[in-house]
Amino acid sequence: SLAKAVRWAFQQAPRIKNYRQAREAVDRQFAGMHPVHTINNACLTIWGITIGGTDFTKVIGETVAMGMDNDCTAATAGSIVGAVVGKKGIPRHWYKPFNNTVHSYLNGYPTFKIDDLLQRFTKQAEKTFA
Repeated sequence: SLAKAVRWAFQQAPRIKNYRQAREAVDRQFAGMHPVHTINNACLTIWGITIGGTDFTKVIGETVAMGMDNDCTAATAGSIVGAVVGKKGIPRHWYKPFNNTVHSYLNGYPTFKIDDLLQRFTKQAEKTFA
């Protein structure tokens, strides 16, 4: 059950010092569980917060590095820590204006305009759901 897994994660938290240990513990405890499952990812969310504490950047970085459903786990962990520390506790680079730019890791495409991406997604959605 989720409650049992959450209790286990809190018990294990003092031993989990980084994303590698977190992932290894979840892989052992929930072997064969789908990587996008509430139970295993709830544990990773807990450990992301316990590893990073109130260091917003560390919480997000460690949680993303754990893998699995990392976009959701990092968003959840970041939301919880953000609520605790408030805007003053979050480094400015996480919320300053993006100037209509997305930086990319794609070779040959270092940046994209947010407006262009929105148009592309809208066009695809219209094709898909028309």
